[in-house]
Amino acid sequence: MPKRKSLLVVTPTKRGNLSNYLENIKSALDKKDLVKAKRYGEIALKKLSSLSCSPNEEYFLYSKLGSIYYRLSEYSNALNSYYKAYSIALRHSLPPVETTYPLLLIGDILRIIKNTNQALIHLQKIEQYFQKHGGRISPMIYRKTLISLGYCYLEKNELEKTRQILEEKMASYLVLSSSTSADQLFSIDYHHLKGEYQIAIEKYSEAKQSFRECIRISNEVNYPHGMLAANMHLAVIDLSEGRLKNAIYILQDILKNARRLKKNEFICESALLLSRCYMMNNLPEKSSVMEKMIKPLLTKLDAAWLYEKNKEFEQLFRQLPNSQHRESRIPRILTETLLSRYEKSATKYTIVGNSPAMQEIYHLMEKISPTDMPVLIQGETGTGKELIANAIHNNSRRVNKIYLPFNCGAMPDTLIESTLFGHTKGAFTGAIEEKKGYIELTSGGTLFIDEIANMSPSMQQKLLRILEEKLLWRVGGQKPIPVDTRFIFASNQDIEQMVKRKLFREYLFYRINTIVINLPPLRDRKDDIHLLAQHFLQKYGRPSSLVSPSALSLFSAYPWPGNIRELENEIKRIYVLYPDVKLIEESMLSDQIRTCLPASAPTVKDVLTLKEMERNAIIETIKSCNGNITQTAQQLGCDRAGLHRKIKRFNISLKIVTKK
Repeated sequence: MPKRKSLLVVTPTKRGNLSNYLENIKSALDKKDLVKAKRYGEIALKKLSSLSCSPNEEYFLYSKLGSIYYRLSEYSNALNSYYKAYSIALRHSLPPVETTYPLLLIGDILRIIKNTNQALIHLQKIEQYFQKHGGRISPMIYRKTLISLGYCYLEKNELEKTRQILEEKMASYLVLSSSTSADQLFSIDYHHLKGEYQIAIEKYSEAKQSFRECIRISNEVNYPHGMLAANMHLAVIDLSEGRLKNAIYILQDILKNARRLKKNEFICESALLLSRCYMMNNLPEKSSVMEKMIKPLLTKLDAAWLYEKNKEFEQLFRQLPNSQHRESRIPRILTETLLSRYEKSATKYTIVGNSPAMQEIYHLMEKISPTDMPVLIQGETGTGKELIANAIHNNSRRVNKIYLPFNCGAMPDTLIESTLFGHTKGAFTGAIEEKKGYIELTSGGTLFIDEIANMSPSMQQKLLRILEEKLLWRVGGQKPIPVDTRFIFASNQDIEQMVKRKLFREYLFYRINTIVINLPPLRDRKDDIHLLAQHFLQKYGRPSSLVSPSALSLFSAYPWPGNIRELENEIKRIYVLYPDVKLIEESMLSDQIRTCLPASAPTVKDVLTLKEMERNAIIETIKSCNGNITQTAQQLGCDRAGLHRKIKRFNISLKIVTKK
């Protein structure tokens, strides 16, 4: 049966003006048709380069699109749109209200996907704007900012800061009479946040009063989301306090209303809780019916939501009285759905480490891998940035598409541009044929750009254009090429500090710092050294090989300026020199490791800064390699260009170091 042609028609009264497309979007939104509004907006976006528009109109296109994506839970697209709106507001010095609105939504989306630290950075900027501009910022924007900040502090368990927001900062904004719909919606948000705070401080009776107030106001203004969310909390409180029948009654009501309103997240959450309640009530058949009913819906929900609910249920059922929780484990259908997301794209590369710092990184990776959001990985050389990028791609929906790594270090602009963007035949001397660049090749897949901090300002601007427009111009090309590439960036420098020193474009930073993974150096995750050493022993030696306690003690005392890569090279060196070794002894270690005294020994060496330790390690390695820079770089786990930069930065004289 042939597909029906779309009936969507854009009817601008003045051809070539963006304002007409904005009117179409507004008309669709007035009719509450988000899908049609989204399609109008995306049509306008494709034609934007040929349309006549003012900065304000361009700003409103991106902010409206951001709002549409946000309401459709397409958070990756929403973030892209709001970042673009924010950069337009900054570039054209639009009023503070236009600057703070996208900042608020960026922060709120980051909060929703539990990237709390990044959310706080954006939300705190609005507070700074408010201190500077005062009344020029919309009270509604500032009130919503306070709500989001309160949730962020609650997520970080900074309860005193949450209390200050509720009892001090919000007090003057809480309108008891609730004369307008905006005031009433704010009251719902206020009482909901207050209820969650009261749960955190274990004042359950007061929390129930707050949630009941949410329900009352939600019914007055016909805001079903507020009613469903508050009722969910009431059901959980009843469940945790042993009132199983009450919890079942509330959850059944939530499920009924959620199905009527087609609110999939509430359908799934209420059904999952009902499933466990039925098991606790010795009704396994009803439990099975619930899980079968929501199985198709669960597969469509965001992986971050599945992960958070899995964690919340685990915490909830662990707290239930012993007499009730024997059969109240996390619903199997939730666990199976979550695991299937990652089993379909099993990681090809092993990431070793169980330290608290790495557990946090695993948690973040599980949430962001299924999305299309850009990621910035920061960490010292040798900490495993490319390994993390590989794992993110392999656990994403793009796993069966192309993944390519690209390193910006020590490459001229012309070569970077040609390699990334591609070129046409005859674009420059030697361009004898048309060539696709890495960005075009990875369209639909993932491109990992390492050492982004080394990219020149002009190249940064060209990359920013692609991130914003999703259009690629080959070198010498006459027309743009649409691309759908997910970008993962990495740097061994702090990009935010580079922005402050005007060494990195601010607008590009805003685009790539949506999700930031800060990889700790090996010296800050010493609990993992034994696991990593054992991993490399199995990789290069024999599975039965071991590290002696004295050698392991030296491993733990050494600062590892080359991080994991240096540890790997150390194990590799030992097996080259001692191919039949079964137990690595202290005497087999390289000089720089053996001469580094344990941290417990109170010597001058212990109070050296990390930079001094790194400088000394480089000098000692150069000496042990008799001045051979290639061997030194291999020992330290970096490339020649990187080592030369460090030698220059630390002002190391090769003549003096290698002098006998």
